[in-house]
Amino acid sequence: MRALVAAAGVLLLVASGASAAAPSRARVSASLRAQVSVAGMRPHLLALERIADANGGTRSSGTPGYEASARYVRDQLARAGYRARLAPFPFTSYREELERGRQLTPVERDLRPEALEYSPSTPSGGVTATVVTAGDGCQPRDFAGVGGRIALVRRGTCFFVVKAQNAERAGAAAVIVYNNEPGPIDATLGAPNATRIPAVTVTDTIGRALASARDGTVRLEVRTSTRRTTSRNVVADRGGGGRVLVVGAHLDSVGSGPGINDNGTGVAALIELAKALRQRAPQLRVRFAFWGAEEFGLHGSRAYVRALTPAERSRIVAYLNFDMLGSRRFERAVYAGPLAATFTGYFRARGLSARTIDIEGRSDHAPFEQAGIRVGGLYAGGDACYHRACDRLASVNLRGLGELADAAAHAVAQLAPRR
Repeated sequence: MRALVAAAGVLLLVASGASAAAPSRARVSASLRAQVSVAGMRPHLLALERIADANGGTRSSGTPGYEASARYVRDQLARAGYRARLAPFPFTSYREELERGRQLTPVERDLRPEALEYSPSTPSGGVTATVVTAGDGCQPRDFAGVGGRIALVRRGTCFFVVKAQNAERAGAAAVIVYNNEPGPIDATLGAPNATRIPAVTVTDTIGRALASARDGTVRLEVRTSTRRTTSRNVVADRGGGGRVLVVGAHLDSVGSGPGINDNGTGVAALIELAKALRQRAPQLRVRFAFWGAEEFGLHGSRAYVRALTPAERSRIVAYLNFDMLGSRRFERAVYAGPLAATFTGYFRARGLSARTIDIEGRSDHAPFEQAGIRVGGLYAGGDACYHRACDRLASVNLRGLGELADAAAHAVAQLAPRR
């Protein structure tokens, strides 16, 4: 096991003990669900909120708020009888220092742009150019005639980085993505140097006005910076070799808020599920992962998967991801894929509606899926406080969190290998 720890660069938690009996999966599910409760999860949400409040309103990776969050998870599991060790992984943090934009012709208006994470800066003095619409920007042919101009694209269909790279290859001076979907955009290009042109977002109203303007001219000024730093994954393992189910939730918030729904809810559910497993189902092989730097582009989960040897990867039977389990506009959303039936069957048996969604690569399941590992997960839907300062305990749907935590416990009971 030491070789696995050194390779993955994670916090390893080990607990011993095995049950002589082998209860049915249904009995294990009922036992775990009885212990994983809203009453148990709520104190973790409050603790994470207080950590953010004490550290500038954020728990973003690379900040003291994140480090305090990692220590909190470690201490909670230590009190439950686990043995913990911390280890870092490197990543590049990102900061926006100036975001300014104005339409100059045929009318003047403030654009209120927001840079995509890892957007490059504009040249000194900004970029002034005419705007050319480029559809959704997912195909190189969308950018005909964009050379030297600012490309305007719709949100959706493909990743933001694909839009930006297509615009760059076509010679665009910058790219503007307008939000034609419900909810805010707070997105990432995934990595530093993903593109060499600035990439910003604007609202649907502003985007449509730009799209309808003839020969509209825009001035953009963006100043950003990056810094090479470290964050930490927290991984709890019940010890021993053999096949294992990995269950994960990202621990970091965005820089602009405390991240209690996104994703304190997933963290709280995993802490309580880890405690329940140690007490009630020690015969199951489960690894719990709390990822760092998800909000910057899945850096923690990517580092973990990248460090796995082929043998270690082959022993992971599946990965389950829990990200945003307590959205106020609650829905029971199940990740599409080979494990969806485990969740939809659970809800159906209880007379509850659920829908299957494809969230593509927008959370920590993506590196596992790309490595050929089966993935599944749960999501409570969009939220008005998504990536905002109001993402606090008061905005969490605790009843919905309880429902999805129950479903998570059931899936673990069904899918985890036995010792």
